[in-house]
Formats: sequence, structure tokens, C-alpha cells
Amino acid sequence: MATTLVQARINPAIKEKAEAYFHSFGMDSATAIRIFFAKVAETGNIPFSIGVDAEDVYDAMIGEQAYAEYLASGKKSRPFSELYKKYNIL
Repeated sequence: MATTLVQARINPAIKEKAEAYFHSFGMDSATAIRIFFAKVAETGNIPFSIGVDAEDVYDAMIGEQAYAEYLASGKKSRPFSELYKKYNIL
């Protein structure tokens, strides 16, 4: 079976810590990466949960709503103090 090379830059401390876990399972980094890729290809999903804090979602929704209103208003700028008051952020 033909193979291809995958390269990634990663923080050395994270790499070291992850490799210690991999070695405790009897595998190297390349095997762990192959397992990850195989699972994604098999399931079409990341094989672990990636969460977002509800507060971050709320903040993003406010930002999107404010931006939509900004575009619709035709104003060239909108002071943050107005947004803070309107959406009771502070």
C-alpha cells in the first residue's frame, strides 16, 4: 500500500507529554496519528468531543446580531458603549 508524508509543527512540551502517553500504550507518535486519521476517515467525525463554552456562543451571537444591524443601518461606525447598553453586556 502506498503512503504519503504528513508533517505538522507542534509545541515541544505538548509533543513530549503526548508521546509519553503514546509510549505508555505501546505506540509511537506516527501510529497515534495513523489511528486518528483512520478513525476520522472511517466515521467522518473527530473521534473526541470539541466543546464550546455557552458564554462564548452567546457572545458570538451578540456580535453577529450587532454586525447585521450595523450593516442594515448604513452607519459608518457604532460606538461600543451603545452596544454595551443595548445588549446589557457590562
